[in-house]
Amino acid sequence: MKTVKWQWMALVAGVCAAVLSSCGKKTADEIFEEQKSGVVLVLNKFYYKVEMPGGQQLFFNGIDKSGNLQGFTTNEEEAKANAQMLNGTGFFVSEDGEFVTNRHVALTDVDSKKLKEQLANIVRASLMQYAMTARQIESKYNMLEAQKSQFMEYDFFGNVIAGDETRLRSIVEEQKRLKAMYDEVSAAVRQLQRASLDNIKVSTVSNIGISYDGEKVEGPSDFLVKNPCKVVKVSDKEDTDLALIQLNSKKTPKGAYVFKFAGEGNKKYFNGKSAQEKIKIDQQLYMIGYNAGLMLANTEKGISVQMTSGRVTQTPDGERVTYSIPTVQGSSGSPVIDDKGNVVAVNFAKLIGSDNFNFGIPLEKIKEFLK
Repeated sequence: MKTVKWQWMALVAGVCAAVLSSCGKKTADEIFEEQKSGVVLVLNKFYYKVEMPGGQQLFFNGIDKSGNLQGFTTNEEEAKANAQMLNGTGFFVSEDGEFVTNRHVALTDVDSKKLKEQLANIVRASLMQYAMTARQIESKYNMLEAQKSQFMEYDFFGNVIAGDETRLRSIVEEQKRLKAMYDEVSAAVRQLQRASLDNIKVSTVSNIGISYDGEKVEGPSDFLVKNPCKVVKVSDKEDTDLALIQLNSKKTPKGAYVFKFAGEGNKKYFNGKSAQEKIKIDQQLYMIGYNAGLMLANTEKGISVQMTSGRVTQTPDGERVTYSIPTVQGSSGSPVIDDKGNVVAVNFAKLIGSDNFNFGIPLEKIKEFLK
């Protein structure tokens, strides 16, 4: 009887294992070990460029709480040297070195209302500067006009009979140059006086690079020089915080895991298989990313990616997936994965003041972005 009993239990165990296997479920360890090599730490070193209607270029690297421009300068090299840096997470989605992350990781935004207030101040300051420059040019022009008499000889009746023609020619040429400068300044003033703040162009200048799990990181060059990247595409939809970035080498490192989204879609990024079951309340989810960026990731053995877990906390509405996976700055762009190893969302935001309500971009929006 004992033999029969043990045979029966073994049979049941085998059936259970087969059922679990057919369901495709994986342990957290299995998912992490399989996929961690495909998740990267992103560094964006950035500043902002302002193009004024008169052609002048201004630069800054942020806006403080009082609404003042930080690192404001007219020197782009100075702006580059004082650029701000932020970290995010990305994950490879092709063999061509392409990875997905959040738009706000690739292209940082500024508060448009505060920026317009500051740009209005800049316009006023620029007008004052142009007026000062015009006075300086006019003063130099008049000084040169006065010098002409020193290089001329006159007869009794005041007629010019001789002069230092070489020196006079030099003065005239310098006056022509000053006159051209004065005209340029005057044109710039007229443009600024007619300008609308809507015609002032502001763009983000981003320098992006990545690092991999296990790599030693000592400074920005370990990202920006070793593994430089370029932005391929960002979503133009406000509710779809996604960006596609690519290594300049256009080649995913050998051995790095490449994620495929489940279901029909762009064959480059989707596996064509039936989409996973609909996400349900209390469903187990995992996230692989670099929470808090280098603060947590940096170890003596190199940077280390982390896996965190939680559960679905709200019925998905097609706009976002809500879950209890803890997130912090640096988690942006992390893949959110179900217990079969499928990416079900891309992490992008959290409810301020709570770790239990965090948000991911669902597959519907990812599919639309990567079509």
